[in-house]
Amino acid sequence: MRLFFSSMLFSVAATALIATTPATADEVKVVPDAERDLAAKKQIAGPTKNQGIKSVKPLGTSELGGDYPALAGRQLRARELVIEPGGIVAVHQHDQRPGMAYILDGEIIEHRSDTAEPITRKSGDVAFEKTGISHWWENTSKQPVRALVVDIVPVEQK
Repeated sequence: MRLFFSSMLFSVAATALIATTPATADEVKVVPDAERDLAAKKQIAGPTKNQGIKSVKPLGTSELGGDYPALAGRQLRARELVIEPGGIVAVHQHDQRPGMAYILDGEIIEHRSDTAEPITRKSGDVAFEKTGISHWWENTSKQPVRALVVDIVPVEQK
């Protein structure tokens, strides 16, 4: 499975511009504001603010319209997210932003709308996200968590 995700990341990176320095969470959004607003409007339980996000490093993007005309205006995006101990990715509901998060290092707790109990995600685990899934993440460990996040977003979204 690691080989599959390594190959997928290489494919994205090979067709995209690669950022050379990580961005802080203030410079690049962890999740779109509209998804956090949607969770708030629906009164979905969970923290409403991100905290302890060390970095969000853009790895690359690839426009999809050329290969898949129905996806014109959308891009495949890869980012590396680092969440410090005690860090939180605020509650949000996915809305036409399918994706996956592959845990590279560390351990994180995911609270999801489609499971009764929180899920502990460890190095090598993957979480798939699709429209209608609301969730949030918390790093309760003493180590940073590093995740490869790949999703499909509008071309203008960073």
